[in-house]
Amino acid sequence: MKVSIPYGKDETEFDVPEANLMGVFCPKDVPGVDDESKVIHDSLLNPIDSRPLREIAEGKNRVVIITSDVTRPTKDHVMVPVILDALTQAGVREERIKIVIGRGQHREMTQQEVERKLGREVLNRVAVVQHSADMNLTDLGTTSRGNKILVNTEVVKADLRISTGNIVPHRYAGFGGGAKSILPGVCGRETIYKNHLYIIEGKSGPGILKDNPIRMEMDEVAGVVELDFIVNTVMNSEGRIVRAFAGHFLSAHREGVEFAKDLLGVHLPSKAELVVSSGSPMDINFYQASKALEMGDAAVADGGTFILASPCYEGIGEEELYKLLTLNSPEEILSEIRQPKQETNLVSAVIAYLMAQTSKRIRIVWVSDGLEKKQVEAMGFQKAASVQDALNESLEKSGRDVRIAVFPKGPITLPLL
Repeated sequence: MKVSIPYGKDETEFDVPEANLMGVFCPKDVPGVDDESKVIHDSLLNPIDSRPLREIAEGKNRVVIITSDVTRPTKDHVMVPVILDALTQAGVREERIKIVIGRGQHREMTQQEVERKLGREVLNRVAVVQHSADMNLTDLGTTSRGNKILVNTEVVKADLRISTGNIVPHRYAGFGGGAKSILPGVCGRETIYKNHLYIIEGKSGPGILKDNPIRMEMDEVAGVVELDFIVNTVMNSEGRIVRAFAGHFLSAHREGVEFAKDLLGVHLPSKAELVVSSGSPMDINFYQASKALEMGDAAVADGGTFILASPCYEGIGEEELYKLLTLNSPEEILSEIRQPKQETNLVSAVIAYLMAQTSKRIRIVWVSDGLEKKQVEAMGFQKAASVQDALNESLEKSGRDVRIAVFPKGPITLPLL
């Protein structure tokens, strides 16, 4: 049986024995709304477990809107103008409103990136600052797990705190959106570091919220900070907004999560011994395409094979991730996480740790024009010339009765067993 999956801007085709094919699993094909600004506007008027934003904003004198940075697809250029209109209609003067870009530990954005993210209209209306994980922080005590709560002072001083976000499965927070705008978004480096470190407990992963220590602490810190109102979206695989969820930072987020699960989740009858996944729509580099592995890991049986096809146009994309993966051993990477150097990118370290753990459990084969064989092998993976070659080799090694699952849009497909 011929199967085709995206390979960057093209498609790659391969033959699969029909008797072995468990299925080709894709997110639901749901169209985006015609008017994205209107769906945001309507969500502000009909929030979940909250009064409408216009009512909450009355009488407020120091308002902060927390947005995501350039690494996130959140459509802040659509969302923020609508939020600003609601605030001004409530009588809040624009000089009393400030946008804080919650970039956690990510690099500082360029002015051009800020304008693309927020839009020129927003920059002309209100002040915009970028959060720093090392400066302008206020100590709000400790979490129930003993993590010091260091938060951006502008956020702490505000008398109304609003955040935007996009709800999509996330490698360790379970899902994006909600309280994640606070932690890691506008928290200090020490707070972010300790929160990320909970990954070693093995209770975190894509789609996992229950008993996930990372997400639980994110929610706790947002409560301490008193995040008043969120505006979160769920987008389809084409990057169009399907629905918006506004209101209480827990209730609105959780309702959005259920919708996102239904939209992006695929139900598998069991784990497969062989998974073929595309890096689409995140094909720009290894760092982005590897999200397909993080999402699809749960679908692969122990000792199975994961074939990931992505052109990785810009190569590795994150050199520190590459250096950490060349250590191969999860234990060695963990030591880097436990005692990070000043230059250590903790996010890359956590991703490297998770991938190294996965490569101990299953065989990972990359099909990519943008990655050299020696690079792939140095990271502990294998490289094949084509999906067909990788598939044929895997069938020979595993036997002809293996179950095969195919994910044409791996990074945004959440396997539900």
